[in-house]
Amino acid sequence: MGKVMTLRGQFTIADNARFLNGQIFSYEANNLTRGWKVNNFYWWPATLRGETGTGDGQFMVAATLYTDNTGNIGFEDISGCDDNRAIAWVQRGYNRRQSAIGDFITTPTGLGDNRALLDPDHIVNNALFINAYSTSDSTTSPERLYNYYVELEEIKLTPAQAILAIIKGKAQDVEN
Repeated sequence: MGKVMTLRGQFTIADNARFLNGQIFSYEANNLTRGWKVNNFYWWPATLRGETGTGDGQFMVAATLYTDNTGNIGFEDISGCDDNRAIAWVQRGYNRRQSAIGDFITTPTGLGDNRALLDPDHIVNNALFINAYSTSDSTTSPERLYNYYVELEEIKLTPAQAILAIIKGKAQDVEN
């Protein structure tokens, strides 16, 4: 096992909105024999309280880890697995609740259930981006702070592996 590095931080997203191309990692060097494997990716709301609208209901968050900037993609594209740049996906449902002391979202399971499904066949050798969204059955859209945690393992690459990883990790126009 190679050297392990963790990345963690936060982004703000309003309910019923997208968050695109949040860069969390960048590596620029002439050394092509170095790469990283994502071993874990977690995404969860840090802000559980917020005006959620009238009545109880449902709330969902989704986040995907990408190896390249995706531009302005739609809600339906964020969780897709048809893009070679997407390498990790997490989706999670919550319940919206109203109470006398304030509105909040809740889930009956723990933090570990915010772990992503990982593509085992990927190498990161340039950058990592997070795209995410939340959706709710309420039209009220408070801003929430979201946490991310990414665990990377450093790996050694041959020049051929590095070139293939660079090609796979970038957007490609296969129609022109």
